[in-house]
This record gives sequence, C-alpha cells and structure tokens, in this order.
Amino acid sequence: METIIQKALRLLLDKYGANYDCVTVIEENGHYRASIETPESARLIGRNGTVLNALQILLKNILWHQNEEKVFVTIDVDGYRQEQYDRVYSKVGKTIDLMKERNLSEIKLEPMRPFIRRLVHLWIADNYPDLSTDSVGEGRDRAVRVHYK
Repeated sequence: METIIQKALRLLLDKYGANYDCVTVIEENGHYRASIETPESARLIGRNGTVLNALQILLKNILWHQNEEKVFVTIDVDGYRQEQYDRVYSKVGKTIDLMKERNLSEIKLEPMRPFIRRLVHLWIADNYPDLSTDSVGEGRDRAVRVHYK
C-alpha cells in the first residue's frame, strides 16, 4: 500500500506542477503518513493548510476509489502538520498543568476540528494516566473536556 500511496501522491504533485525532492510513506497502526520534502513548501501548504488539505482529500478519494476500501492517510509537507500538532500538545499540556495547579476537577479545552480532537484524546491518554477525556458541545463548538478518572 505504501508504494501505491507514493505513486498516487507523486502523480497528484506532478499534475499540480509541484517541485518536490522526496515523497515517503510509512504505516502506523493502519494509518499511513505521507511526507513531502520540497523547496516550495508554502505553495504546497497554502494559506492555513488549505492546499495541503485539498491534496489530502484528493489522495484519499483516489485511493478509496481505486481500492474500494477506506485508506486513512495524512500528508505532511516539510513537517508543517507535525509542528501544528506539537503546538496543540504544548498548549494542552500547559492547560492541564494549570488545571492541576488550581485543583480544578475538570477543564474544557477550546473547540477544535475532529481530527485534532482525536489526537488530543490519544495524547492525553498516553501522557496523563490519571486523566480521562470526552467531547462536549455540538458542531464547531465541540471541544475536549479533561477530568480526573
């Protein structure tokens, strides 16, 4: 599957006229992570990641149509997404520290996109065994609530 993803992504990049040095794909627990190294990262990322998100949606649709099954893949350009995740984890960690410092029983984080919420749930479960999380709210106001087990 890694080779199929790599070929499909290269085809998309070529059609877009992108200049790139390397495309790598790794699999982690059924989720594929494609990484692009390029001298023109701003063009492939776009404003607030819009181009990167569009590339990811196109790649997923191509793979789903081709394989007739869902393939979970995330595209990163020169570590852009990982930097985003690290910023979110840092902010969440500081908020949890504040919660513990003030002896609060729970705290609600700011609303975030579904994929980021999922990452936060997993990150907290891995790094804070004494805490539990759930999602509260609706639509764009949906957020992670952190509380003690």
